[in-house]
Amino acid sequence: MHEMSIAQSILDIALEEIARQGCDRLDLIRVECGALAGVVPDSLQFCFEALVQGGPHAAARLEVVSLPLRLRCSACGRTFGGEGQEALWQPCPACGALTGHTVEQGKELQISHLEASASGGQDS
Repeated sequence: MHEMSIAQSILDIALEEIARQGCDRLDLIRVECGALAGVVPDSLQFCFEALVQGGPHAAARLEVVSLPLRLRCSACGRTFGGEGQEALWQPCPACGALTGHTVEQGKELQISHLEASASGGQDS
């Protein structure tokens, strides 16, 4: 399950950033996960919870935002897509072209939002 190493990397990046901002308590991490990222959101959530359990960031939450696949037809330029990887194999709804589509969205795996606070209770 590679989601454990991904969850650890996400946590490490978040902790590094909140320390840089003068905070010491992680409250929320929002991650955007594309349909082609190769990550199972529920597994990522489970792994994150296992990593923070019993530690100083036990109350931290991970929100995973699933991004649908968005393709641009190389033949006619129309943008289309769908929710899962199966959308990658759909013909263009405008011209019927089967191949050569450009992936405009769906490969992402990125932290899009962090919330943290300092010991004094001030939000950052």
